[in-house]
Formats: sequence, C-alpha cells, structure tokens
Amino acid sequence: MYNEGENARHSVSAVCEQLRKTGKPFEIICVDDGSTDRTRAELETLAGEFPELRVAGYSTNRGRGRALREGFSRAAARFIVSIDADLSYHPGQILNLLARLEEPDAPDVVIASPYMPGGRTEGVAPLRLFISRAANILLRQAMGRRYFTLTGIFRGYRREVFDCLELYSDGKEIHLEIVAKAEAAGLDLVEVPAVLTSRKHGKSKLKFRLTAFSHLMFSFYEKPLLLFGVAGLVLTLASLLLGGYLFHLYLNAALNPTRPMIWLSVLLLLAGIQMASFAFISTQITLLKKELFRTQKEILLLRRGSRKDHDSR
Repeated sequence: MYNEGENARHSVSAVCEQLRKTGKPFEIICVDDGSTDRTRAELETLAGEFPELRVAGYSTNRGRGRALREGFSRAAARFIVSIDADLSYHPGQILNLLARLEEPDAPDVVIASPYMPGGRTEGVAPLRLFISRAANILLRQAMGRRYFTLTGIFRGYRREVFDCLELYSDGKEIHLEIVAKAEAAGLDLVEVPAVLTSRKHGKSKLKFRLTAFSHLMFSFYEKPLLLFGVAGLVLTLASLLLGGYLFHLYLNAALNPTRPMIWLSVLLLLAGIQMASFAFISTQITLLKKELFRTQKEILLLRRGSRKDHDSR
C-alpha cells in the first residue's frame, strides 16, 4: 500500500469478509510502502479490529516489487494471493484463484486475466486500458508466452513457488520477472478470467512513462532478438537498397566513385552484420540464463530442505 489511507478500511474489511466465507484460517498482510499519508496509522488501527491482519512496511517508498517481496517473505500459508490495495479486482475473485489452486490438476501460479476470453474490464479509463492492452500484447510477443495478462498484480501462488525463485525487482516489472523465472524453472502457470474495474477511491499511483519504459526494457531483456535482430534486418535491407541504387547508377555510367553513398552502403551492411551477431550472442545468453534459473531452483530447494531438516532435529 502506498498512500491508501482512504482505501485501507474498506479494502481490509472487504477481503476479510470474502475469506471468512471459506471457513478456513487465513491472514492478510498489508505492506505499507513508505506512505506519506495516514495509511500506516490506519492499518495499525485496523490490526486491532481484525485479528487476521498483519502490518508490515518501511519508511521510504521503494516500489511495488519491493512491497510484494516483503509480503511474500512474511507469508506462511499454503496459498498466497496478491491483490491491489484499491481492489480494482473485486475481493470475491480471490476465491476463484484459491479454488483453482485446490483443484486436482492445480498449477503453481494462477494469473487473473481481464484480457483473456471470459474476462472483461468495467469503467477503466480508455487511455489506461489502451496502454495496458498494448503493453500486454507487446510483452506476449516479446516473451513468447501464451498469456493474455502479464502485468497484473492479482495472482495466486503456491507457497513452494517462492522457495524456487529469487526475486530482485523493486518496481512493477516484478510481475514479468515472476513469470519469466517461474517458466524457466519449469513451474506450471495458468490464467483464469477476471473482471478489472476502475478505482473507487483515491488517486492512481501508476506512472505510465516509467512503467512503459521498464516493461519495454524487460521485453528486450527477455527477447533481445526483437532489438538486435530487427535493427540488423533494417540496416541490412537499407544497405541492399542503397547498393541496388548504386548498381543502377553504375549500369547507366552515372556512378561517381567519390560519392559518400558507396561508403554509407558499406557501413550499413557492416552495422547490419554486427547487429545480427549481437542478436545471436544475446539469444544464446538468454538460453543460458534460463538454464541458470533452473539450476538456481534446484539449489534453493536443496538449501531450504536442508534447513528444515536441521531445524527438525
């Protein structure tokens, strides 16, 4: 939560109301991400009213990723669900995610998706909706995944997921980091339809330019062929077109050897070849990175398993 003092009471009470319907024990962890309003004080008050509520946080605003990592590290339940503090997703949908995690063929991660068939949005500002959809389409192509929604916070996880992954992102790109590392580690991820609505209270904290830039950079990080491959192709085609034009001049005895276009054509060709080489090398690095994630998963599981054995003795 960041400056969600206006939403805190409604959000906590609404989530509690839905989870109590299950008749099972649960806890709600609210992470105060360095709020400058009354959010922390409101949460402390609510903790006295709702025994299921645990309050965590820090004094400096560090970003959504840092807040999520803080919450994940404190969660001890079998299933973990992360959701927006403004309840852009109705808390009743939490039960849908939990139900999917409890099915016989349960996945490791359940992603709530308003953009997949069966999902929808209600009252979301057109500009925000356009940017969000465009970003998810780009990321879907860049990451080579089948998912419709890669940027949302509303997800359900098995506790074991965070025994397999080391997360580092502090910003909103953590959603992409989780998907990329979970898939590389061989975990099972699925999407379920969800309904995304507009914020009812308070002001949105989304910074479109910063978020768009970080997501674009992550897409290049996941699929460098998009950057270097496309750049190499464009430069090579430009070189060939310019070379074709110069050859036409040569056939018509109109070519001046001292014209800079000859050197420009050569430079474009060399730059295109270099970019293609970068694309090949970076793709190999990406594949190696995924193998390292799988190795990291095994090491983390062994390390944490040995700790549990040691603690039980």
